[in-house]
Amino acid sequence: ASSLIGQSLFLNGGQVIIKGAKAHTGTPQCQWCWKWGHMMGMCCHPAGHCPICSGPHIEANHHSITRCCHSNPKATPPIPPTPADAPCSHIHACINCGNPHAANNWHCPYWHH
Repeated sequence: ASSLIGQSLFLNGGQVIIKGAKAHTGTPQCQWCWKWGHMMGMCCHPAGHCPICSGPHIEANHHSITRCCHSNPKATPPIPPTPADAPCSHIHACINCGNPHAANNWHCPYWHH
């Protein structure tokens, strides 16, 4: 098939030049709702979702909103809060497949579709 690239043929009374196909760049993942198949500018979800825990907040607010990153001074031993500049060390929840990883993790089976 590659030997036909650049060749011409007549089709329906007109000359057509055969060109190579462009590589498919993949399916887009929205960075607002983290679902596959559309980009953020086309998202219809009213609220953003967190790629870490699937909660109804954006990733930048994850540490301040979620319980998993808050402290628990009454625990034995007391649990300090996750620092804002540190990654969340708790179990993640993928909004796409439900497995324990972030929605933007390339290990997600949806990533490879």
